[in-house]
Amino acid sequence: MGVSLIRFVAVDIDGTLTFRNRRLDIAGVGALRKAEDSGLPVVLATGNVLAFAETAATLLGTSGPLIVEDGGIVFDPASEREYMLGDRVEADRGLAALELEFGPLQQTRSSAARLTGLTLKRKIEARVAEELFRRKGLDLVAVDSGFAIHIRSSNVNKGNALRKVASLLKASLAEVAAVGDGPNDIEMLKIAGLSFAVANSNEAVKRVCAHVTKERHGKGVAEAIDKILSLQD
Repeated sequence: MGVSLIRFVAVDIDGTLTFRNRRLDIAGVGALRKAEDSGLPVVLATGNVLAFAETAATLLGTSGPLIVEDGGIVFDPASEREYMLGDRVEADRGLAALELEFGPLQQTRSSAARLTGLTLKRKIEARVAEELFRRKGLDLVAVDSGFAIHIRSSNVNKGNALRKVASLLKASLAEVAAVGDGPNDIEMLKIAGLSFAVANSNEAVKRVCAHVTKERHGKGVAEAIDKILSLQD
C-alpha cells in the first residue's frame, strides 16, 4: 500500500513510549507532537484505564480517540462518547477460579477501576492462568504485558478496538499505522496497514510487524513516525 494513505497512527504507551521503569522517553513525546503538527492524528492504545489515558493524551498533545483497557473501551474525544467493547464479568469468574486453585492473588492498583477486565501482579504465569481457564471452560485470555497479567475476554483486544477507531474516523485498516512492543499489541499490529515494532519488542511482536525499528522505546517511535511522514505525499 502507499504510505500516503495513512490517516492516523496508533501508539502503545508502556514499553513503547516509555522505558522499562515507565518513565517517558522524551524522544517519543517530540515524535507524537511532530505527527500531530503534520496533520497525522495519534491514537494512544494502552492497557491502562481511561482516566490515565485521558491525562496522557492531554500532556502528550494527541488528538485521536483512545484505546484503553487493552481494547475493552474506545473513547472518542470529539463526541466525548465511550464505546464499551466488553465487560469484566467473565474476568471476575476467572479470578475466582484462579484463587480457588492457587490462593489469594494480588490485583494491581488500577484493577478495581477497570470495567472490561482485570490486572494481576506478576506472581502467576499467564500460561498457567490460561491453562486453568481452558480446563474450566472460561472464554478468557491471560496476557503478560511485562508490567502486569491482564485477564480479559478473548474478544477484547486492541485489534478489535482499532477496527472501531477506524470506523469512527472513516478510515480503512489499510490507512492505519500502529507502533507497539508487547504481546497485548499483537492483534492491533497484525491488522494495521503499516506496523512497527520498536527494537526492544519481544520476538513474537517483531514477527508480526512489517518493520522493526533500529532504536528502542521512544526513539523507535520517532523513527517510525519519521518513516511514515517521509513517505507521505
